[in-house]
Amino acid sequence: MSAWTDLGDGVHVRQSRAYGMNSAVLAAEDHAILIDPGVLESELNDIAALVEQSAAHLVTLIFTHDHWDHVLGAPWWPDADILGHDGLGAAVRRAAAAIARSAEACATELGEPWTRGFTPFTPTREVSGLHFAPIGPFRLVFRSAPGHADTQLTVHLPDEGLLFAADMLSDIEIPMLHGTVASYRRTLESLTPLIDGGAIEVLVPGHGAIARGTEIGDRLRRDLVYLETLDARVRECRAAGLSLERTQTSLGEMDYTGKSAVYSMAESHRDNVRLVYETPVRPPQAAATRKAKRPRRH
Repeated sequence: MSAWTDLGDGVHVRQSRAYGMNSAVLAAEDHAILIDPGVLESELNDIAALVEQSAAHLVTLIFTHDHWDHVLGAPWWPDADILGHDGLGAAVRRAAAAIARSAEACATELGEPWTRGFTPFTPTREVSGLHFAPIGPFRLVFRSAPGHADTQLTVHLPDEGLLFAADMLSDIEIPMLHGTVASYRRTLESLTPLIDGGAIEVLVPGHGAIARGTEIGDRLRRDLVYLETLDARVRECRAAGLSLERTQTSLGEMDYTGKSAVYSMAESHRDNVRLVYETPVRPPQAAATRKAKRPRRH
């Protein structure tokens, strides 16, 4: 089975042996756009070979967020422009040593060398919020997507009906929190009109299988249900006076994507429970007071 999927219109997706991570090559008219190129050296060499075959003289790298498996590809294209969130550079500088260790450990586990270490970088083009960018022949729309990472961006190609969802909407991973449930839910809910309105026909998640048609909405609703159930159950346990450990044990009975898979989400689920458990609860009266003091618009 090939690691590559050809989506047409010059768009190719390569899935890594590491965590099923997806990298993309968008090649046309002398310009190649690479989204999250990685993870192993052999795979990055494979991606570089496709770019060379395309005869592209201009290369733009897009990194959807700062997690180690998504930011390793820059050394293969030292002259490329780099686009990322405006917090990406600071985030990879803080985590540089840990990123290098994770890359080496992953490669070793999968029987490959990792010789590149990791050198922090700063994007040459920094974006956040809602940002429109023509790059070569492609029209791209970037949206900040916090919840999994503060620096996370989705990449939407409206002309192709294609969404690169970063580390969301996977068929093998649950929503992995690196923020609050509320921020992750808002991010997913902001995609709902695009999905329901038909603006997204093909979804490429950061990890796992590409989705098409109604499966895209099914994944979004499934992840929203997981987050809602997680939040409600943790609140119930905390209100009942259960410790974090007992709460994690209680919520271990929840059903969720990848619970019994070889690449299991069990530890990520426990981490999610901990993060929600440790999130301070804002007293309702305090919220009401703040709302009352908010100046009226005239």
